[in-house]
Amino acid sequence: MSTTGTNATARVGILPPDIYLPKLDEPELFHEVINERERETGVILNQKENGVYPLMEVLTSQLWFKSDDPQRDRDGFRTVYETGTLSTGSNTIAHGLEPSTFTFTNMFGVITDGTNHVPLPNGDGGTTDSSNILVNATDIVINITAGYNNYSGQIVLEYVKFQ
Repeated sequence: MSTTGTNATARVGILPPDIYLPKLDEPELFHEVINERERETGVILNQKENGVYPLMEVLTSQLWFKSDDPQRDRDGFRTVYETGTLSTGSNTIAHGLEPSTFTFTNMFGVITDGTNHVPLPNGDGGTTDSSNILVNATDIVINITAGYNNYSGQIVLEYVKFQ
């Protein structure tokens, strides 16, 4: 049996592997048990974070608290962006989001030259090469040093909307 209360520990859903069905000569009870199991399955599956990363906004299935009302949740969203070929210095990508209507929860990415793969952001790790991500009101700004010139990749922005 799953629970869907407002407490985060109660919201972790685990569906029991076994289901005990009533006898077929009790069709009303049989349908009730099947319908309840389907509801439980839907709730539990919808609680799992999705692994979908398209180049458009999607629901992540993350649930975030609201500062002004911790008993209510906000849905998490994700958008992926292609960086294009990066050059030394600042590189900008228009994100098309309205920052006054949401707050970021995570931003990350990977760039590559086809052989080497580098996480974003990335400290120098003992070299003089580094990269970072900054998001302002209109753009994603990727700053890279010469060692990552001509790299390209993807940036992921995750956020919750004010409701």
